[in-house]
Amino acid sequence: MRSTLNRQTGQESSYRYPGMTFVSQALSANSSRRVLDLGSASAASFNFFMRKSCTVRFENVSQYVSDQLTNASSSDTNILRASLEDYLSGFRSHEKFDVVLTWDLFNYLDLETISWLMGRLGQYCHDQSLLHSIRYTEPTRFLPKRYQVVSEHEIKLQALGVTDVYFGQHALSELVHSLPFYYLETRFDQVSGMPEGVSEEVYRFSPSKRNTLRHQSKLATPEVQQDVLPGLEHRSYALESLCEHLMTIESPRILDLGAQIETNAEFYGSYSNNVVFAGLYDKLQHLISPADLLSSPDLLNCQSNEKFDVIFAWGLFGCCSPEQLQALKQRLLPHMHSNTKIHVVIYAGHTEPVDPDKYHIKNIHTVYLPATQDYCSTNPPVTAIRLLKILGDASYENSFIMKPGMAPNFFEHILVLQKPQPR
Repeated sequence: MRSTLNRQTGQESSYRYPGMTFVSQALSANSSRRVLDLGSASAASFNFFMRKSCTVRFENVSQYVSDQLTNASSSDTNILRASLEDYLSGFRSHEKFDVVLTWDLFNYLDLETISWLMGRLGQYCHDQSLLHSIRYTEPTRFLPKRYQVVSEHEIKLQALGVTDVYFGQHALSELVHSLPFYYLETRFDQVSGMPEGVSEEVYRFSPSKRNTLRHQSKLATPEVQQDVLPGLEHRSYALESLCEHLMTIESPRILDLGAQIETNAEFYGSYSNNVVFAGLYDKLQHLISPADLLSSPDLLNCQSNEKFDVIFAWGLFGCCSPEQLQALKQRLLPHMHSNTKIHVVIYAGHTEPVDPDKYHIKNIHTVYLPATQDYCSTNPPVTAIRLLKILGDASYENSFIMKPGMAPNFFEHILVLQKPQPR
């Protein structure tokens, strides 16, 4: 199957980019409304910004970089930066922008050049100005694309050329560290209408040293200090996605339904000062009834009004009966808000983890799995579809199956529960 990143050169297509919707709405609330677009000028984009009473300046740095990438003699990054310095020298010193649109430009620059470029442009931004960027999550051979803003909910893009070199895939944490005085405001990934293989980020310019240090400290890629962890090593794309989500929250709260593992607590501590371990498996082993799950006051080890942004269920859902799952859902709902995400592990085939609550986190990419045994529960194995049917108002925001580095027969899902609407 061909992804949207590999369409034919010259083919035009339309997609939804919710990050641009966010930016457009922010512009509507701003009295200045000055936009710097580093992509190519187009009548559609010009008319869109005019309708919003914006002043827009097109610089087409994307095309300039594209030309340099196709010129072997200009591949040296120092030469590229020197050329860009001349290219951007036309800005007036008093000129300030409320929004900078980089589109997919960052995918084609090394991190050091990105840091230099945004440091250079920072002098032309207001405090709290927005920076919009499209990041490829899978490699592409296309050169920077042409983007046209048709409306808040429709962006046309066109691939203008290909090379023999693959681009893209800057890690989000590395990219944030490379943006001086910017912090991550929000991100969008796998939203309906978006093209495949992209993530959309909106950053906010905050030149105070205090804000910069705070966000860089929060976004440091954590790794536990212990060198050897038990179990089979597994590449966790779900954990990486959830950690990126936690980066966008000022004071996130984490609920781990599993055992309190010291290295996991160390890892979570890089993202949150509010972490709760429920130790639920020990309670389930005592054949706790659905009625007990609903009434036990200390089931989740948290305050009755405490809400969490991410819940790690690990393999615990697989060792529950359907009745227990429904009761557990009811206990979790009061501790969730509209954007709470649940990490769920499902084993394919006829195996199950010996300790479904003991998964050891090494770093943002790596989890060590518990040993497995033949499935021996009296309940039918929990599959992805069966879990949704049992839980009712639930959906998978993302699923990770048979990707490179993942352990065999080990699937991960990010689940979202919906609270029933009052009648």
